[in-house]
Amino acid sequence: MKETQKRRDEYRALKKGYYHFCTDGLQGGLIFNNVLQYAFGMLMLGLISIKFGIRIYAFTLMPNHIHIILSGTGADCLEAFDFLKRKLSLRLVRDGFSPLPADYWFKLVPIESEAQMRMEIVYVLRNCLEEGLGVVGGYLWSSAWLYHADISKLVGGTPASQVSGRELSRMMLGRETLPPDWLVHPYLGLHPGSFVDTSLVLRLFPEPKDLQTALVKDYEVMFQIARRLGELQKFNKAEIDGIVTQVLLKRFPGKDLNQLSDDDKSKMILILNRDFGLSSYQISTAIYIKEKVVRQLLAAKELR
Repeated sequence: MKETQKRRDEYRALKKGYYHFCTDGLQGGLIFNNVLQYAFGMLMLGLISIKFGIRIYAFTLMPNHIHIILSGTGADCLEAFDFLKRKLSLRLVRDGFSPLPADYWFKLVPIESEAQMRMEIVYVLRNCLEEGLGVVGGYLWSSAWLYHADISKLVGGTPASQVSGRELSRMMLGRETLPPDWLVHPYLGLHPGSFVDTSLVLRLFPEPKDLQTALVKDYEVMFQIARRLGELQKFNKAEIDGIVTQVLLKRFPGKDLNQLSDDDKSKMILILNRDFGLSSYQISTAIYIKEKVVRQLLAAKELR
C-alpha cells in the first residue's frame, strides 16, 4: 500500500508536459473482449480529455492494455487513470467479466524532446501491428488512420447534440455529457477525430511517407521503448531481415553478409542481441551462422 501511495505522490507532483501514458498489460484476461467494449473505451478516452483537461495526440487500444500520447499535469493523468480504471471495470462487470485488479496500474513516461516524441508516437501507433492486428493505419481502435488519410473524413457520425441524454448515459454508463459537435458513431462509439489533436503528429511527420516509413522501419526504437515499458517486442521473419539490412547499412557500410569478417560477424551478433533483443535462434537463421556458435559468443560476452 505504501509503495502504491509513493507512486501516486510521484505522479501527482509531475508538472504539465507531454507524456506517454501506458496501462499495465492485463494478465489472464482482456480489457476489450468485443467491439462494444472497444467502442466504450473510445468513449472513455474522449471523456478523460474533457473531464481532466488532457490533450490526446495519439493512442492505441490494445486487447489488454492502452497507450496514449498526451499532455497534461501528472495530477490530471492520475485522475484520468482512476476514472478509466473505474469505468472500464464497471463495463467488464456489466458484461459478465471480472473487474480490473485492485492493484492495476499504469506508467507515465515524460517526453522531453522532439526526437523522443517522434519515437514514442511511432511506438504507440505501431503497437497493434506487432500482433498482426492490422495494416499500417488500418486498425480501427487507434488514431493512426486519422493522419494523412482522407478516409477519416468519410467516417461520419451523429453530433452529440442530436443524441438524447438518456442514450448517452446508457452508452457511457453514467450521466456524462459530450461537446455538442462531437460525433457519436454506431460502431466506433465515438469518432476519434472528435477528441484527438492531430496537429502534433502532422507537424512531426509532414508527409504520409514520413509516418508510414517510421511505422515499419524503426525497429531499434521499438525494442528500446518496449524494454523500458516492460513489454514484449516481437519481430517476424521479414522484420528480422529488415533489421539485418539496417544494421549492415549503418554499421558495416558497403558490405553484405558474405563480406563480413569473423570479427564483423561477432559484432553483428552482439548488436542484434543487445539492441533488438533477438534470440540466438533468430540470429543464427538471419545471418546463417550455427546457433551453437551464436550462443557461445553471447555467453562469452556475459562472462566479461
